[in-house]
Amino acid sequence: MMRTTDPFFADYLRELQQVALLTPEEEALLWAQVRAHDDAASRARLIEAYQPLVFKVAMQLRPPDALLMDAIQEGTVGLIEAVERFDPARGVRFSTFATYRIRGAILNALHRERTDASLDQLVEETGEAALATEGVLQRVEDEVLAGEVRQVIADLPPRERAALRALIGEAEPRAVAVDLRVSLSHFYRIQRRALERVRAVLAGPPASADAARP
Repeated sequence: MMRTTDPFFADYLRELQQVALLTPEEEALLWAQVRAHDDAASRARLIEAYQPLVFKVAMQLRPPDALLMDAIQEGTVGLIEAVERFDPARGVRFSTFATYRIRGAILNALHRERTDASLDQLVEETGEAALATEGVLQRVEDEVLAGEVRQVIADLPPRERAALRALIGEAEPRAVAVDLRVSLSHFYRIQRRALERVRAVLAGPPASADAARP
């Protein structure tokens, strides 16, 4: 059984158990609203409804206990990307499409953690900072978009960043609303604004690997 000392994990599990799953009819209506009207509330509801899928994929990948919540957060970034990129007209189930994106986001994050740990060990053992980067450069193109999403989250206004923390399982919505001294409905409006900022990054043309190199 997965054990973690992360104080947010128990809260995340409680929130996960309260997620209302969608019927096929409800989901189809939400997608119609997203595509026809660019509806932020429908997009947020889809992201919320598929949080259990993020948890399932994260658990299947068996990250180290200390990285479980990080994996879930990265998986949520992948889910947000999947919601933005998905086209229902292609006839592919969203759960299939999203699983690929979620899994990729988590694996990239875990690979970065392993790479960072290896680099730290190498520097400690050799005292040298000149390290081979070819493998890192080969991953740049796949990771640019996820990096941009993490950056836009970091750059959000404090209230919006706090509201988004609830969506990725770091806090309970009602508790964040209390901290922000706003009503729960106002909190969800703040959260939708935050999602719109993230969506704007995903909607833009992806950066090239060449542009990412110094």
